Formats: sequence, structure tokens, C-alpha cells
Amino acid sequence: MERRAIVLAAGRGKRLQPLTDDTPKTLLDVGGQPILDHIFDALEATGYDEVVVVTGFEREQIEDHCGSREGLAVEFVHNAEYDSTNNIYSLWLAEEYAADGFTLINADTLFPAASLERLHRAGGSALLVDTRNALEDEEMQVALDAERVETIGKDLDGEDRATGVYLDDGDGEYIGVSRFTAEDAARLFDHLEAFVDRGAVTDWYEAAFDRLFAEREIEYVEIGEPWMEIDTPEDLERARGRWPQATPERPL
Repeated sequence: MERRAIVLAAGRGKRLQPLTDDTPKTLLDVGGQPILDHIFDALEATGYDEVVVVTGFEREQIEDHCGSREGLAVEFVHNAEYDSTNNIYSLWLAEEYAADGFTLINADTLFPAASLERLHRAGGSALLVDTRNALEDEEMQVALDAERVETIGKDLDGEDRATGVYLDDGDGEYIGVSRFTAEDAARLFDHLEAFVDRGAVTDWYEAAFDRLFAEREIEYVEIGEPWMEIDTPEDLERARGRWPQATPERPL
């Protein structure tokens, strides 16, 4: 599988306003550098040399910032409809970069570089999952069976649409980092296109994941170390307190 990453950075980050009134969430500072640079550092530390950033809100700021990056070849896909679509549409726009397999990363997530290497060692398609913390309603939950992911969603209390199986909450949380082989990527984008074709562009991309899990054996990898998704000012404050100088050499 290619070591190519697709980073989704199109959203406005409304829950972080006014900090994100004029600044993309992924460019907010944590530990002396933007969240996006922490992601890029982790990619470089684990052998990636190409990253595709899907932009939307304040695209010029992200493109200008990435222009100074020397260790990675950075390309851009722009979601001009970022204000009326969700990340399912942003990911669909990047299809041409996924044909050989890819790693998917949400641009508001801090994670240790070591977790990317474990994701590669899994061999096939896999999600990074945290099974240690208590789950809450806002979290993207996963139901797990042995070494594979059964289903995913923000509310798993009920019947899964893809499998018909009744679920009672999840077994862990998907952290927003995953990896897909070329074969699984092709099928994933078939599902993404089906959502887009019927106008379901405000869904989460995990809705397409859920369809894929019903057909394919997609594994999960325990993240093991601390990580954080930054959605609110409280999240950002905690991140700045926990990782004042986080680097690939000093894991999160």
C-alpha cells in the first residue's frame, strides 16, 4: 500500500468560534505550531512523502501555510461547497488520490506518530480505535468483533442499517485515522458515490464506512497512547495543557 495520506480540512469549526471566525480549525496553535503541522510531523516520521489536503473554509490560508513545508509533497483538493456539505462529500472529492490505497486523517485530531506505524503493521485496511475511555453521545462509536469492525456510528443503540444486527452502544471510539488497501478503497468510494448521487452530502463519511464493513473484513488497531479530537474551546485548552511541546520524537 502507498504511504499517501488524505487529510480532511474543509470544515469551518463553528464550535470553536470566535477563534475560527477567520482561521481554519486545523491552523489553531497547539504547543507552538498548528494542529496540521503536528499531523504532518507524524506523517513524515512514519515514512509518508505525499499528502492531499481537502480544503474549504479559508483555503488560501491552508495552501499558503503548506507552501513552506519541505519534507512532504502537498497537493490540494478544494470543496467549494464546504458550508453546505459534510466530510462525506470532501472525501468523495479526493477519489483520484485513493486508487492505490490511502491513509485518511481528520484535520482536527492530535495523535502519536507511533500509531500510524501500527496501522501499517496491520497489513490491510484498519481503523485506529480507542477502547479505553467511556463513550459519550457525540463520539463516533464502533462495535467490534474479535479483530474486525462490525459497524460505526454516533448512536449504536438500535438496529444497524447495514447489517440488521441490534447493537447496545459501542465497544470503542474511532479517532478519525484509518487506512485502506486499493481494493477496499475502490469499494469505499463506490459507497461514497452512492451517497452523493442521492444527495446525502450532509452525512458523515462513516456512513459509507458502515456499508463497507458489512461487505469487507476491516480490522481495528488500538491507539494505545493519548490522543485528542479538537472540537470545542475546552478541547483546545486541554490539548494545549497536555501537549505543550508535542513532537514525533516526544509522542503525545
